[in-house]
Amino acid sequence: MTKPSVSDSPHAIIDLAVAFWKSKVLLSAVELNVFETLARQPATGAELRARLGITGRGGADFLDALVSMGLLERQDGVYRNSPTADRHLDPGKPGTDISGYLEFLNAGFPCWAGLTEALRTGGRLDFSRALAVSGGSGDAAPAGPEPVATDAGSDTFGAAFAAPDQVTGFLRAMTGYSMGANHALAETYDWHQVGSVADVGCAEGALLAQILTRHEHVEGIGFDLPAVEAGFTAHTKQLGIADRARFEGGDFFTGPLPTADVLIMGHVLHDWDLDTKKMLIRKAYDALPQGGALLIYESLIDDDRRARTTGLLISLNVSLVSAGGLGYTGADCRAWMAGAGFRDTSVRHLDGPEYLVVGTK
Repeated sequence: MTKPSVSDSPHAIIDLAVAFWKSKVLLSAVELNVFETLARQPATGAELRARLGITGRGGADFLDALVSMGLLERQDGVYRNSPTADRHLDPGKPGTDISGYLEFLNAGFPCWAGLTEALRTGGRLDFSRALAVSGGSGDAAPAGPEPVATDAGSDTFGAAFAAPDQVTGFLRAMTGYSMGANHALAETYDWHQVGSVADVGCAEGALLAQILTRHEHVEGIGFDLPAVEAGFTAHTKQLGIADRARFEGGDFFTGPLPTADVLIMGHVLHDWDLDTKKMLIRKAYDALPQGGALLIYESLIDDDRRARTTGLLISLNVSLVSAGGLGYTGADCRAWMAGAGFRDTSVRHLDGPEYLVVGTK
């Protein structure tokens, strides 16, 4: 009988099966304000559990699991945030904090319990509950699929704008989701000859904040639904770029896009069906001056559809919660851009699973 090798261990599969344990420990840590609390003051395990209201006997395991995951450090019995957690999980650092996105994921965690049924029926997971909870208006509840919406209009995100607190929660989530790409795009794209940039679907204006902070000659336009303006104004003031960033309210289904040297669509196209994707790219072409550039970034699926798990899972998630959205490959996007008239299209890596597609008018 052949002795199994280490690579043949069933625990490689079991580790995948229990990956949600790690996810939920992190998401609950954000919900319990572990990282925000330790950002203010390191603490012993007993002190931290008392501050957080953790009374279950698994409290020590919970904190030490965060240590083992590289999110907390423990020395002489005192816990503190790891450098990564200090940078990205402290709401007191709005230029790098992603905790808003994790709150959104935590609220939507039960929705994926309906994955099997949604795949069988083509139904849609109840995304609206996650939007409501991430905005601070209720408790998460298990959600099964509901009938699929057939139009490509605002149905996908209608719940996000149902109340002011839901708008705030949704915008913070989008800031967190895009943080890595925002920093990489601001650092690596050649902004020297760019005088103006418009972010289409700008949310809080976090991408403009990263660009304008690093490149003081650039002026920014944030384009989004009018309900977003208050959050955009507050965030850009907080990060010190409000004097060079203005908000333009509108609806990209019904009106033109703003004009600027560079237009950006970050995590926008995956939310919509193919016809809408192509329509938005055509609108961008029409809005740009000759020589202007369209920048599209996403967690792209690899062209062979077998390597980038994150891109595939994000596309799956979008298919389950949106009215008609799906992810796409870099080759797909370049073809759509070429069809609209863009030239010199290219794909480059940004950060983690995030990739940038560039086209010039």
